Amino acid sequence: MKILLIGEYYTVHWTLAQALRDLGHNVNVLSNDNLWPSTTDYLSIMNNPTQGGIFKYTFNLLKILPQLRGYDVVQLINPYFLELKAELLLYIYQYLKKYNKKIFLGGFGNDYYWTVNSLSNASMRYSEYYVNGKYRDTIDNRMNILNWMHGYKGKLNRIIANNCNGIITGMYESYISYKEEFLNKTIYIPYPIQPVLHPQSPTENLDKIKFYITMVHHHEELKGKDKLYSALYRLQYKYSSECEIVKTTSTLHEEYDSLMDGCDVMLDQLYSYSPGHSALTAMSKGIVVVSGAEEEHYKLLGEPELRPIINVRPENNDIYEKLEHLLENKKQIAQLSADSVRYIKKHHAPIKVAMQCLEFWERK
Repeated sequence: MKILLIGEYYTVHWTLAQALRDLGHNVNVLSNDNLWPSTTDYLSIMNNPTQGGIFKYTFNLLKILPQLRGYDVVQLINPYFLELKAELLLYIYQYLKKYNKKIFLGGFGNDYYWTVNSLSNASMRYSEYYVNGKYRDTIDNRMNILNWMHGYKGKLNRIIANNCNGIITGMYESYISYKEEFLNKTIYIPYPIQPVLHPQSPTENLDKIKFYITMVHHHEELKGKDKLYSALYRLQYKYSSECEIVKTTSTLHEEYDSLMDGCDVMLDQLYSYSPGHSALTAMSKGIVVVSGAEEEHYKLLGEPELRPIINVRPENNDIYEKLEHLLENKKQIAQLSADSVRYIKKHHAPIKVAMQCLEFWERK
């Protein structure tokens, strides 16, 4: 099968492409993300549209359009799949639809349907937008509402969702956001996560727990990391000899990754029902994750037994109490670490995910 993957969300398409090639398929990737290695199967526009200007970026994209024809499957990472105005992306989408057999939309990251579902405050007990029935007025939430609800991005999302062959979602929140309107062409497929050859194996006799958290400007409030860090700081203040905090504000992948290695526990998200890509990457390394992981997520995943993620909720003292419980029961970390690695191998193995995608693409 000849496949074109457009756009990137963390390393989802990069990892999927490698697995599809291992299965014998011809896969090209189009992205302006500089995480990609230079290969003959990689179609580059430029690393950053702002470096050469939007006109040069658009010119480069138009120049390679003839190379974007004749595919059996085209998958877009998100309705906003390249760094262009949504109005221009509609023309690119129409071109892709005309000159390829099938086109699929990825429900990865925030979009119109995620925003609408979250704002309805009906299908989830809490979200990035609502907690205890109260709207969370953050800068990110305001921008997302402006862009997806009142801008052309939302219109583009609705056009693509109605017109594409199928929709693949990678988190519980995305799946329930699309399934209400597009049940017959929406599927949940876990993110592909490249397994680590030698994951960490914490000892059962830890003297000190090393906690890791990233605090990126603005996003800490959106993801609830401000509250996670506050609870963690309180814990360290009370148990200074038993815990250590490794904190970074860097968005550089290499620095982020190197600081995470060697830590025992990672704190990721507060307002989610399912773990995000960063949490899953940490789990592949054998790092225990504190994040969202509600039973609805495990049910959708089809996992009856493994519960390696410490599920925290935006309720009263929930974060602190669970962190304190972990500190008082350090021996659990070794088992949670081993279960995390098992969980990734069982549900997120790239070859398994690629085969699920192939089955869905062929069926639709």
